[in-house]
Amino acid sequence: MDDPIQTYDFIRAIIDAKSDEIVGLAVPQGDRMTLSKGKSKFVYLLSLLLIMGPWHFFRSSFLTLFHKFKKKLSKYKLCKDPTIKAYAESKGIPTLEITTPNSKKFREHLETLNLDVIINQSQNIIKKDLLQIPRIGVLYRHNALLPKNRGRLTPFWVLYNGDKETGVSIHFVEEGIDSGDIIVQEKFNVLPGDNFNTVVSK
Repeated sequence: MDDPIQTYDFIRAIIDAKSDEIVGLAVPQGDRMTLSKGKSKFVYLLSLLLIMGPWHFFRSSFLTLFHKFKKKLSKYKLCKDPTIKAYAESKGIPTLEITTPNSKKFREHLETLNLDVIINQSQNIIKKDLLQIPRIGVLYRHNALLPKNRGRLTPFWVLYNGDKETGVSIHFVEEGIDSGDIIVQEKFNVLPGDNFNTVVSK
């Protein structure tokens, strides 16, 4: 997933720490604006505008569009490729562009790799056939203290519910949404002056 704002730094840190143990990086089509069928992108964008506030909404939109612009320029060698795919390749890690992690073709490819762990940061709900491939399991990073605040836009729900603390959870993925066993959590306090954007930045 092409996500320079919320995902790239996390994946880059994993690559920097464990590049010799990583056998590949797969980038699914779509981005944070890719919604499931029947859901309105306009309503979702309007929700983000109201939740984030105009400044942070337009700043995030600009950074996303600028990233896409640089990505196009890089095809003509006019700038460095800004994608996480290019970063992984610069570290000698094989990469794939895929339609969805749940595709049969991708699943068959993974079965040849004898994997211990898959780290998923896509928006896709991972199906059982894929979950069974790695020896240890599929891991996911969620920006809340599970089991509270599952799903999307968790900083909003943290503030809406008046939570005094929140954090980040690394957990195993199972067929339910954000319902797998928790491996580790890091907590931080939610302060009286916090808003959606300050909670995200923590």
